[in-house]
Formats: sequence, C-alpha cells, structure tokens
Amino acid sequence: MKKEKTNRRESMSNSNKIKGISRRDFLKGTAAGALGVAAAGLLGGCTSTPEKQECPPCEPTSSASSAGWPAVEALEPKVPMEGVVAFVKEPIADSEIVKTENVDVVVCGMGPAGFAASIASAQQGLKTVVLEKGQVGTYRSATIGGLTDRIHKKYGVEFDTKQWLDDAMVNSMFYGNQAIYQRWIDTQEEAINWFLDLFGLPDEDFKLTFAAGDFPDFYEPYDTTSLSRSWNTSINIPMAPAEIVELLTSKVKEAGAEVLMETPACQLIKEDGKVVGVIAKTAEGYVKYLCAKGVVLATGGYEFNPTKLKECCRPRDLALNHWMNGTASNTGDGHEMGKAIGAIEDEYPHPLMLDPAQLMPYLRVNKLGKRFTPEYEPYNHLALAMQNQPDAINWYITDGDAAGAIDKMWTPSSSCYGPKEVWVGAATSENALKADTLEELAGLMGVPADAFVETINHWNAMCEAGEDTDFHMLPSMMHPIKTAPFYANLEGAAALCTAGGLQITPNSEVLDTEFNVIPGLYAIGNVSGSMFHGTYPHNLNCISHSRCITFGYNVAKQLASK
Repeated sequence: MKKEKTNRRESMSNSNKIKGISRRDFLKGTAAGALGVAAAGLLGGCTSTPEKQECPPCEPTSSASSAGWPAVEALEPKVPMEGVVAFVKEPIADSEIVKTENVDVVVCGMGPAGFAASIASAQQGLKTVVLEKGQVGTYRSATIGGLTDRIHKKYGVEFDTKQWLDDAMVNSMFYGNQAIYQRWIDTQEEAINWFLDLFGLPDEDFKLTFAAGDFPDFYEPYDTTSLSRSWNTSINIPMAPAEIVELLTSKVKEAGAEVLMETPACQLIKEDGKVVGVIAKTAEGYVKYLCAKGVVLATGGYEFNPTKLKECCRPRDLALNHWMNGTASNTGDGHEMGKAIGAIEDEYPHPLMLDPAQLMPYLRVNKLGKRFTPEYEPYNHLALAMQNQPDAINWYITDGDAAGAIDKMWTPSSSCYGPKEVWVGAATSENALKADTLEELAGLMGVPADAFVETINHWNAMCEAGEDTDFHMLPSMMHPIKTAPFYANLEGAAALCTAGGLQITPNSEVLDTEFNVIPGLYAIGNVSGSMFHGTYPHNLNCISHSRCITFGYNVAKQLASK
C-alpha cells in the first residue's frame, strides 16, 4: 500500500569554519528570529559540525535593483556575510605550482555527496584525494530519504515510483531532467543500502518517520494537481550530525583516500577539451593534481557569495527573514570553476531551499490583515505564498491557548522536534507582539484593524463550523483564536541553501554551453543542477541527502569502470 505523507524535509545543519569570517547570531533581535533560533536548535538549522559555531549575520542590500532582476516592489534582499571565495579566475602559472601529484580521482568537497563519492571511489580501488575547504566535513542532519531501500521495505512502505516521478516533474515545471530523476529512482536502493552499511548498525536502529502507522495519513489538498501531494518518509540515523561527520570521515580514510582539510580546490585544468586535473590552495602554495579518471565537484551551493546570490536569484526570494545555513565555505567555488572552463549552469533565476521562518501551521495574515493560504502546505509552497505577499512578509497569530493550538497542529506537517513547550514559549515569547484585544494587536502590527478583526472572527466561525471554506484547512488542525492575550510574530521565509548548479547528465557528467559532455568533469550535490526550477520541492522525499549519496555512489562506480 502506498503511503503518502505530509511534508518532512531532511532537516539540515552543518557548518565549516573559514578564517576571517565573523560569526554572530543573525537571528537575534527579531520577533521571528526567536522562533528561528528555536527551530534551528531543534531542527539543526545552524548547529555546527562538530563544534558549535554561529552563523554570520544577514545584511540587507541597498535596493532590489542590485539583484539584477525585475521586481514589482522595492524589496530589500538579505544575504549572509561574504565568505572567502577560493576560485581563482586568472590562469595559475606553472611557476606558482609547488607540487604536482598524479591520482585517479579528486573529490572537491566533503559534504554528503563528497563523502559518498570519496568512500565509494576508494573502495573501488581508485587512488582518491579529497579536497575540503573547511576544517571539517559536513552532514546537515541525521536523516536520509529513499523509496525502495531495505528500511522502507522493513516498514512495509511502498511508493508508486511512476507517480513520484510525475510529481517531481510537475514540481520542476518540467524544467528538470526527467532522465536524472529516473536514474535516481533506478539506483537509490543500492546506494542507500550501501550507505546504511557504513554505520555498522542493525536495521532495527534505523527508524522510519511518518510511516507504518506512526502518524496519521495526510490529506491531499488538491485532487486536480500533484503540486501539493507530499511523499515524506525519512530514515533516521541514531547519531548526531557531528557524530556522522566523524564516522564518515573515518570511513573515507579507512577506504584509503587521502583527506586534506583547509585545502580548497580553486581551478580546473582542461587540456584538449578534457578536464585532466585540479589545482588546490594549500598553506605552502598551489598544488596540482592530475587525475587519470576525473574530477568530482561536490562543493555545495553559494549561500555565502552575496554577489552571486544577487546575480542568480530573484529579489523576492532573497527578501528573507533569515538564512539557516552556517556553512561559510559555500561560496560557489565549484560553480565558478566549472563556468570558467565552459560549463553551463541552470538558467537563472535559481531557486532557494525556502522554509517558513516558523514551522508550525499557525494562522497567518499579511500586512493587509488578511489570511492568504492554507497553513499546512509543504514548506516550499507555504514559503512561496509568504514571499508573494506585499513586502514579502507575514504575521503568524496565536493566543493565550497556544498550547491547545500546538496540540492540534502537532502533526507530520509541522515537522517540529523536541518538547512542545519550547514551541509554545517561542510563539509567546517577549519578542512577540502581545495585546489584550485584537484591535490593539492590529495596531501594534501596523495592519488595518477592521480587516484583521474580520479575518480572525471569520476564522473562529469556520473553526466552530468545522470547515475552512476559504482554503480547506484540515478541520482537525483548526484551532480558534479567542483567548486573551493575543500574540503576533513577524515571520516571512527563511532560506537554507541554493538549489541551482551546473547542468549535468544522468551520469553526473557536466555539460558545456553547447550541451555536450565535458570529459573528466562531474558534479554532484548542490553544485549540480538540472533538477529544480522555481522552487525546491520539500514535498518530495529524498531530494537532498539521498540524491547526494546516490549520485556520489554512482559516480564512483562509473569512474572505476573507465
């Protein structure tokens, strides 16, 4: 029986350290920031791997025009502080090379995709070097998705893979490369089972969330479209992200790969149309690696490259409450190295991995005091609805019975972890606007009081009737707002990472501007593209960590067969 569950993204947390980058809590001081901190702590949004490290602050740019994309409003994009870009544009002369090494494979980056590619390559007997820009590798959460792996089978969960593929294509508005999605479907079982074997744990230790009756089945909001259908199960690894990084790093070394930390790749070497190596920055100078099999880019996104963010992303998408990613090494080095030798990126604008700044499905209103969407939508759909409001902001509303609201809303759609009291406290904290009447609260919010009071009264009437005639919210999740005091928190969207990259084939081979394969160059993880458009589909399981693991594993097998 197919299980269709509500949204649960692979919660992500990680960070690398880059010298010279200040780290402060960029969420502090905002109403939604308090919620963001609570959510980040519980979801791992900004926790470090393996040490605690705070995320750099966001800084508003001067105007929407600086983003280079048209906007109907003068929105202020917010971007993280600038990270250190390792990419070197000008050709590096041989006289600057302090050492040259001959290897089979160089994997650039040691996140989930890089871990998979480097471990599997070394296991295949390839002489493998890993170039990691930060002081540690990264793994953003203790979850991974799948469709037909042994854990899903153990729980009796079966997916209609044809319907999953159809939904993936609809979510990408058919900009995604269907052959790449099909390759993932065809190969994820072997790759995920291989990955789980690395942990040396019995299958009973891996729990499947939102399956096998653990949570109630979830309603499909629209029968006429697959855009809002959610396919969400997650295999939970019983380890903290820092422990996963430590274990996977040890597996890389045990397999025989050489791991070089604080050694970023900075320039690709291309000869006669083929990538034959890569140059890395070291404390001693530039080191050239000549690769008999290929170079694998696993360098992540470009969250800490403000210039590229404003070049590639919509101003409305960048008009954020905050960023959740603390990986200051993500500056788009792989993107730029690829482009420098003729690779083609996904067409702009690139999507971001967007979430609501608060993950609970509270009642939400815009600056006009009006409700605008069903609040239980998958994260990306809800966040896009928020971003499309005037000024790209909204408020979420609760009352003196916030605990009762959370009891009703504590469903798979909320994806909230930890004690419920934490979420009650966040919604009613000193950072929230608080008033004894709805009219007074509207005044504090700066929204039209008549419209706001009408919205709340109408909501309460629908709660009493047990039917949301406006947006068809599940009756079981509807909770009235009647008990003083009343609370409002300014929200908006939060971004985790970029989701556009170098265009690839199903074999992860990077394409040039004529859509021909660039021999010797591969891209996996968030530096790779060809899958998303307009939005990152949180309602599809497996799209993040699972594609990293699957295509990293696949690339290693391909390189070994060359």
